[in-house]
Amino acid sequence: MYRTAHRIDQGEEGNAILSFPSVIDGISAIQYSQSVMGKRAYIETWGCQMNLHQSEGIAGVLQRAGYTLVEEIEEADIVLFNGCMIRQKAEEKVYGRIGAVVEEKRKRSVLLGIGGCLGHLRGDSLLERFPAVDFVFGSRGHGSLPERIEQLRRTGGRLPAQDPPTIEEVPFSRKSSVTAMVTIAEGCSNFCSYCIVPYARGPMRSRAPALVVREVEHLVSAGFQEVLLLGQNVNSYGRDRPEFGGFAELLDWVARTRIPRVRFTTSHPRDMTVDVLKTMAARDNVCNHLHLPCQSGSDRILQAMRRGYNRGQYRSIVDAVRDVVEGVNLTTDIIVGYPGETESDFADTMRLIEEVRFGSIFAAKYSPRPLTRSALVEDDVSEGTKNERLQRILSRQREIALEENERWVGRDVRVLIEGETRDGRLYGRADDHRTVVVEAGAIGELATVHVEGATASALAGSVLISAKGNS
Repeated sequence: MYRTAHRIDQGEEGNAILSFPSVIDGISAIQYSQSVMGKRAYIETWGCQMNLHQSEGIAGVLQRAGYTLVEEIEEADIVLFNGCMIRQKAEEKVYGRIGAVVEEKRKRSVLLGIGGCLGHLRGDSLLERFPAVDFVFGSRGHGSLPERIEQLRRTGGRLPAQDPPTIEEVPFSRKSSVTAMVTIAEGCSNFCSYCIVPYARGPMRSRAPALVVREVEHLVSAGFQEVLLLGQNVNSYGRDRPEFGGFAELLDWVARTRIPRVRFTTSHPRDMTVDVLKTMAARDNVCNHLHLPCQSGSDRILQAMRRGYNRGQYRSIVDAVRDVVEGVNLTTDIIVGYPGETESDFADTMRLIEEVRFGSIFAAKYSPRPLTRSALVEDDVSEGTKNERLQRILSRQREIALEENERWVGRDVRVLIEGETRDGRLYGRADDHRTVVVEAGAIGELATVHVEGATASALAGSVLISAKGNS
């Protein structure tokens, strides 16, 4: 779960980027500001980085319309839950939070809206199931949220979701002052059998390269050290709009700006090209990290998942990545307990983990999602078996990650310091995305760190040289 836990004072511009008109859907921002003066909004987010970034956009849109963002539901007049539906557990977490708003509604007037993939797909059923929900909004169309909220206040009733077909250009209220997420594409047209994204976010839609590059240039001017290019499938970029070029070209254009670091996620193995790998290798500011979801190591399960590649092809892609991009850190996603997965299928996945030796793995139990092909098939792997397989993967991956991280002890790595740990130390990421914890330094510094220790989840060391030349 990601939570927007920062306050924005009314009228503060924050890190809003690009240039936006002062009229929103025919009503001036000044009119909005007057009508909502003193209103406070709380945003809570579940799910992927795309959802988190879209919450930054929602926050920016509300701020532009005169709202103040608050840190607690108890302080808010408007509560927005930006929900996820990728897995059943994520959906249930949102439902569990509705009770907190019900308690507030008993004391005072509070409006509750549910959006994101959850709002897009559940829509009217949320309004019917939960009387506390006043309106729903989708995974896009956030620019109209202030107008819709005002409409609800004026007319009462309950509002369903609305979603425009194009990518909106909105201001962002960014949570980090170091790393900025930048959308290059939304939606997906692959229709993997288990995945709800094409239904929740629509077909693949690429954003104009000039807008992407201009946004990055603004971020450089604002002092950001890193951009994370986002898309459901970043390396599918441009396939819906050939005039935009491909992802390798866009990555090169972004790298040519003065941004110190460029990352991107997520890549589909089927769409990976040598041109992208060559750009990664040629540009020093493109990080040596590639998130390449395999989902399974079994050919039979991969075919059932409609992934478009088999185990051997995935291994060939991994070999190509490591041949072209020196020192690359590969990470992945895995689903355990897909319908029909046998012990032999699972053993194939375990062997793939042994062979590739991923830096980290995001593993999850399969859960059927509405509208998907796999939801029509019996979910025949027991919950106990799913749990047991998940633990086996996580246990072995912790061992592999520790072994790989220990290889860095005694070496120097370049680290972008991003934030503070709960115990008061600082943390950041090496060029290959490994987490590094340090005792001293400053957030936003690119520092040379001498690695002195390692765990399965992080490296630890001392800052030798900072970006400002301090030692």
